[in-house]
This record gives sequence, C-alpha cells and structure tokens, in this order.
Amino acid sequence: MTNEGLWIASFHGRPQASAQQGASDLERLRRRKDVRLLPLQRQARAILEALPGLGSADYTTGNGSASCTLREQVRDVRPCPEGTAIFGDQGGLRWLDDSWRHSVAVLNRGQDFTDTPPCLLLYGETGQLAHQITLWDPSTWEGFIDLICRHRGCWNCLETRQELPEGPGSEACPAWLLREAWNEARSERDLDLRLEPLGLKRVMALRAMEGLHTIMIDLDCLASLLDDIAEAGLPLHVRLGNQHCTQALEADISAFDKGPRAWEIQMAQTVLTLNPGSIASIWLVAQPAAKSERLRFECYDQKDDQVLTLSGPEDPCPLVQQGWQHLIGRFEAQRFH
Repeated sequence: MTNEGLWIASFHGRPQASAQQGASDLERLRRRKDVRLLPLQRQARAILEALPGLGSADYTTGNGSASCTLREQVRDVRPCPEGTAIFGDQGGLRWLDDSWRHSVAVLNRGQDFTDTPPCLLLYGETGQLAHQITLWDPSTWEGFIDLICRHRGCWNCLETRQELPEGPGSEACPAWLLREAWNEARSERDLDLRLEPLGLKRVMALRAMEGLHTIMIDLDCLASLLDDIAEAGLPLHVRLGNQHCTQALEADISAFDKGPRAWEIQMAQTVLTLNPGSIASIWLVAQPAAKSERLRFECYDQKDDQVLTLSGPEDPCPLVQQGWQHLIGRFEAQRFH
C-alpha cells in the first residue's frame, strides 16, 4: 500500500497492525520506519495562510466511513467564528475547526519525492487525523520545503492527550423536549447546541421525529438514488468530515462505481469514497426552515455519529430543482404514511 493509501486508511479507521489498534493515528504514524516526520508548530494558523502558495494539491477530509479527496489550488483562506474557512478554485470549501492542534510534514526516507510525494497532515488534540494535503506536482515542492523551514516545531508539539470517555446519554429524555428542540432550531448547528445539554445525539432526535420530519431508508435506496442522480446529470451537494474538519462541495456525478467493499463517486476533480459496511442508518431529513424545507440524506455510523450528508444544490435553478423534486418524490410520500 502506498503512503497516500495509508493516510486514507487512517480516515477509514483501519490500522495496519493489530498491536497498534489502541494507538492514535498520530502515534501509529510516528512508529513507522519508512517515512521521515518533521513536526511543525502547534496550531500555527500561518501554515493555513500559506496554502495558496503551494499550488495544486490533493486535499483529503474524512472519517471512519467516508473520505473525500479534492484536487485543487487554494485561492483564499479566511477566519470564521469557529475556525478557518478554506476556499478552493474547484468550488470546494472546507472549515477547519480551532480544535486542531498538531501538524507534521511527511517525507520519505530518501531525497527524491518521485515514489512518495510529500504530505502535510493535521491532527486533533488526541491524535485523530483531521486533514491531509498531498503534493503530487514537483513544481510545488520548493514552496512546501519553504513552509517547513518557516514553521518547524519540536517533538513536544506532538504530545497528545488521552481522549475523555463520553458521558452517559439521557435515554429517558421526554419526547416533547426533542420535538421542541427540533422545531425551534434555526439551523443544524443550533439544533446540535440544543441537543447537547440534553445529553442526546442527533440520531435520537431523528428517531423521535420519524414519520413527521424524518424517515429511515436503507442502503439500497441510497445506491439507487445516486445512480439516478448520475444518470439525470443533476448536481449533488456533499458534506462530510470529522470533529476537526468539514468538507463541502457541489458538482455533477461523472461516475459511480458501487464496489463490494467501497463505493467510489467521482465529481469533477473529486473522488468521494464510501464504506457502506460501516453505515448503520440513513435518514431523509426535512428540517423546517424559515422560508422552505430543504430535504437531505444523512448517514450515521455505529456510534451514531454523522459521517455524510447528501442533498440538492443550495441555490438551484428551477430546472434543477424540478429534477431533484422528481427524484426524491418517492421518499417524500413515505413521510405521511
């Protein structure tokens, strides 16, 4: 497996040795002998501001169920209330939360990057892989080395903390509290903030609202929908990531390969990989909004964490909106039965 494949495997939660299963992504990487790690400054936002100067690169965001690799050049980096927004020239947008702490430059043991291109990896406080940047173009390597020289850190920067155990969930929370949180929420983020003090994950709210604003669908229905979207040539809005980094993009599906172990969706300069075996539940969600409902498909893993969201474009033209309405009409009918 190439180094690029190893980084992506970390997003999918597949450690390469059973003895290392208890270690974090960062700790497993530090134990490898075939690569050279250069620690960078801890949570240095200046590293992100230097991304436009690196030229075209592969930007990969993911979690244990889905990963997205987008080849583009960063054109703008802006601070936002909860972290940093990174805009790309292919229409990609990602939010990097302020919770990321560690960053390392990854090189092979030799002096030539031909076989193993250099990578920049970002991690959370407990060593969870948050985001990876791979530089395949030799013309970008000089700028990458310059970035390393300007932001060299020490090994103390890579000290990780233990992940705190999750608190017990409130299984006995009254249903009316869930419905109140759902109906009064002004956005997805607002809904999560309302559920947090109740000790509940979002899936419990989806189950409480099933038949009214949500319905559960199976994996075959999702695969059929993706086939139909690709055949109709309709744009798809995708959002996925982890607790430190979220990727959003919108494009047509150019190819959909439903393999036995992984699904691969190609969209413009993007490769979206989905591990269907790790998807525990899929929901069609119609959360009330101020002006109109916007339907989306939300995928959750075994831990009830959201791993992928699919929907129509955020600002569709009438023709695209009509096409999407035709595709999801069969699901909407189930909401009232």
